[in-house]
Amino acid sequence: MKTQLTQAVAGLFAVIALALASCEKDEVKATLKPDSTPTLTASTNTVVLKPGTSKNTAVAFNWTPISSFSWGDVEHPYNPTVTYSLELAKQGTNFASPVAVDAGVGPATNVTVGVLNTALNNLGVTPETATPIEVRLKALYAANTAVYSPTVPLTATSFVCRPPSADVWTIIGPAAVDWDTDVQLTYDCDLQAYTITRAFKADNFKFRLNKGWTVNYGSNAGRDATGSAPLTLDGGNISIPSAGTYTVILDLNKKTYTLTQ
Repeated sequence: MKTQLTQAVAGLFAVIALALASCEKDEVKATLKPDSTPTLTASTNTVVLKPGTSKNTAVAFNWTPISSFSWGDVEHPYNPTVTYSLELAKQGTNFASPVAVDAGVGPATNVTVGVLNTALNNLGVTPETATPIEVRLKALYAANTAVYSPTVPLTATSFVCRPPSADVWTIIGPAAVDWDTDVQLTYDCDLQAYTITRAFKADNFKFRLNKGWTVNYGSNAGRDATGSAPLTLDGGNISIPSAGTYTVILDLNKKTYTLTQ
């Protein structure tokens, strides 16, 4: 009896396995492919990027979007959402290690100087050197499924943000810490000025060069807490009217400072 029961159970499992195998063989996978390949054009094929222009448009890209798809073995076909990105690679590398720039849903995008410069630096190009690169459009329409446009050549020159000199500018005074402690400012290429954002106390401060008093700036102009005022060499202390977080900008080109809460 035990042997007959074992054989019966084994037979039942065999039938189930055969049925599952049959189902797997009968399973039909839906297929999807775009009806066209996107094309890509650029407003220029040569661009020289400069500090202080990060928000300007460097290159305007346009493309023909994918408008329809062909489905196979599906009852209710539909057009999936397509997202686009630009891929940049050094010429001749066959996009082995591309850098991507988001392009939204299309059919056009303006890549700013700042975005392109960051992408070029991430790509490892030599700053301030004209470098031939290639750009292509990646159209992603399903998980890990993409189609690419033909490449567009671009000769690009990137930059590294550097202050105009090796000098160090700081703020000093009890509004920041005290009259013995310098707090260094950072050079901002877009502003072409030195800046810092931090918590300040309701007190005074001044700007000084290379942590010394030989060259220092204050101001002799009355002003409110938000706005700009002229700098004065060896001028009076600058006052923070109330404690809080402020952005301070030292513009040596215009000889002004700006205090914004």
